[in-house]
Amino acid sequence: MKSYLAALLFCLLPLLARPTQAQTIDTLVDVGGYRLHFHIIKGQGTPILFEAGGGDDAQVWEPLLQPLAQVTGTTLITYDRAGFGKSEVSRAADDTQHGILSGLQGLETGLRKLGYNKELLLVGHSYGGFYTSLYAARHPRQVKAVVLLDVMLPGFATETFLAGMMRDMQADIAKNKTEHRGRYYQTLNYPATVQAVRNAPFPASIPVIDVVAEQFFMPNPTEAARWKAAHQQFAAAQPNRESLTAYGCGHYLFHENPALAVSAIAKAYAPTRGPQQSPDLLQRSLRYSVEATNELKKRETDYRHSESDLNSWGYTLLRQGETQKALEIFKLNTVLHPQSGNAFDSLAEAYLASGNKELAKTNYQKSVELNPKNINAVEVLKTL
Repeated sequence: MKSYLAALLFCLLPLLARPTQAQTIDTLVDVGGYRLHFHIIKGQGTPILFEAGGGDDAQVWEPLLQPLAQVTGTTLITYDRAGFGKSEVSRAADDTQHGILSGLQGLETGLRKLGYNKELLLVGHSYGGFYTSLYAARHPRQVKAVVLLDVMLPGFATETFLAGMMRDMQADIAKNKTEHRGRYYQTLNYPATVQAVRNAPFPASIPVIDVVAEQFFMPNPTEAARWKAAHQQFAAAQPNRESLTAYGCGHYLFHENPALAVSAIAKAYAPTRGPQQSPDLLQRSLRYSVEATNELKKRETDYRHSESDLNSWGYTLLRQGETQKALEIFKLNTVLHPQSGNAFDSLAEAYLASGNKELAKTNYQKSVELNPKNINAVEVLKTL
């Protein structure tokens, strides 16, 4: 599904192209004993700073950057948090010195050295919502607006939720201590991160557009209801906060519906341009949205009931706990596309999820027969 949407966005880029190309900078900045990697598309106006979700680096924002550069014309700043992507890890010996406060201090140092420590618009996704919230609390006058894309809120991360999460993540914490220091510190300090954000309430003066995915990222209706309630409560707390639902989208809504994300960011950004330039910016945003929506509809027609469509449908059912229904969809996909190694791989995964190891093994073998380069299937077969 993600590859399809990436292809869609690639097709849209010529519609947005301008004669001149914005200057792009990739740089490592020393922020006090370690270096953070920044990727910057230079423009004019209030810069937009992006905060990725947990486990992601700056590359996750790639589908949005070119359209936003064309629509807003402003500077776009993405970066890798310490231990992710191309960024280094602080040499601090104490694990607690690698939490959100030290991460923000490193970011603030980097922005200051790059000359972007004045006005900013913030965009956050998932775990990145903690960083946008705390940065806004520390710099309420500099932050002009915030766009939240299905972010984790302190109101959702209750003590019960955190206790369960930390219990479930012990194996990952132990593994990442040697394999991925960035994830290790992020997970280990998660409860302290939530507490730090709770101790610094989001400034009432900063306008917010809070976009929430319709599809919750876990097959748990109770938790999905809690997630939506937390966002509704946050949006209702101040009159300058607007709530939007990204219908038909999952957690990475800005990949599944980039036009919605671009439009929301452009809407939040427009007031920073002043009354003279805002209408022009919104006109460009509208033109992009119309073109993107039209192209998306055309490609959806071609995509409907294709191999990829059935595969995505099956995985949606699997995430929702509808394993038997998912199996029927995956079976249908192998009947309609008998030469697809991927179709048999998905069916095998569904059988494995249902506890039927024999049929999982049979279908993984069929997948490898059709696609000998399916390394994942080969590795799973070793365990079976």
